[in-house]
Amino acid sequence: MLARRRRRWRWGRAVFAVVFLASILGCKTFSDSTAGARTALDANQPQEALKAINGALKVRSADETPSPLRKNDALLLLDRAMILQELRDYEKSSRDFQTADKAIEILDFSRTTANEISRYLFTDSAGPYKARPYEKLMLNSLNMVNYLVRDNLEGAKVEARRFTVMRDYLLRGNDEGEKRDIGEAGVVGSYLAGFTFQESGQREEALRYYDEALQAKTIQSLAGPVRELLPRSGFRTERLEALSKEGSKPAAGSSARGDAELLIVVSYGRVPAMVAKRLPIGLALTLAAAFLPPGTGQQARRLAGQGLVTWINFPELGPSVRYASPLVTVDNVAQPVDLVNIDAIARKSWEDSKGQVIAAAVVRMVARAAIGAGVGVATGQASKRSGLGVLAALVTQGGLAAADKPDTRSWATLPARIGLVRLRLPAGMHQVAVEIAGRRYVTDVDLIGGQGAVVDFTDLSQS
Repeated sequence: MLARRRRRWRWGRAVFAVVFLASILGCKTFSDSTAGARTALDANQPQEALKAINGALKVRSADETPSPLRKNDALLLLDRAMILQELRDYEKSSRDFQTADKAIEILDFSRTTANEISRYLFTDSAGPYKARPYEKLMLNSLNMVNYLVRDNLEGAKVEARRFTVMRDYLLRGNDEGEKRDIGEAGVVGSYLAGFTFQESGQREEALRYYDEALQAKTIQSLAGPVRELLPRSGFRTERLEALSKEGSKPAAGSSARGDAELLIVVSYGRVPAMVAKRLPIGLALTLAAAFLPPGTGQQARRLAGQGLVTWINFPELGPSVRYASPLVTVDNVAQPVDLVNIDAIARKSWEDSKGQVIAAAVVRMVARAAIGAGVGVATGQASKRSGLGVLAALVTQGGLAAADKPDTRSWATLPARIGLVRLRLPAGMHQVAVEIAGRRYVTDVDLIGGQGAVVDFTDLSQS
């Protein structure tokens, strides 16, 4: 009798621990914890968003950075860097980007094997955040903006080289020699790097970067710079030569020597945040079949057939928002805008990795079932008559399922669109205005002949 009570006490403690763990973890995910900042941005209140992110970082102000960084701090610093860019605090924004860049590795799904997937048990979000490849490219791209608006070409060149290292790594492909297509993810970085090296007098380097950008997307605002650089450089491609012939003519009244080049960067909207979803087990097994470890699919189907599992917890990319193109005027004259759709890049990246993420969730589900079965056995033969073993197994599996939080971490303040406007203007004062979703931003820029200038407008509202 005493031995039986002890066994019941042991399994009872185990089940209580699981249920207690589930009650602690609940269903709150990373995206839930940062929803306040996004809500403030949608209300066009970036200062309130900054306060919310500082609270999540457990610091009093943007003057501070956590030390040492906790597992999600690097991602929160990316969020704060973009909010600071909207507030035009470019120096602190650059500091946060650099700190995050040193701490974040990339989540390279092309190198993820079934064995690596199976390491997940309770949640994908158990370890430090690993950025998606396009996020790493955009980190360096947007930090170039921070340097360029401050006329810091040396800092911009450092970011350009970091961008190039990451871009080349992604293009080299995996260990099997399979190369990856980064699509338009590198367009903004290559464009800004080209501008940086052009302003530094390194013409061939500038043209190489411009050619990289043009490989992924036709960019009409590069026609003038390419036409200017090609005759004075030994580097040329068919793309560059074709663009230089079809580009628009210089503005009336402009002169090649006395003018200044103005680059306007407009970052607006936000890519969708990741959200927690439930996915029916049958559909999950279909989507994840190619990525599951041997035998896992069969185990999962057996559990589904017994009615023990009907769904899995699953992270999903939220719905996209429709954005109208911004209206950009210089001295009250509307200018054409080259747009890069970062939202589409994020969605393609998600769709490409979706099967592997679902596979990780299925592996965790099977692992939970194994733990539940173990608890059922541990109750002993005597408990079978009363159903105690089955109850213990079901409670344990249910508790672990509740504790399984999908990894909803992502860089949710990354702009959904980036617009690029470029033109030559006479030296002197000019007014630049940008209208985004009815909100109007105006700034004056004093151009110096023979020098380039960069103006940034950032609006992270999804409304």
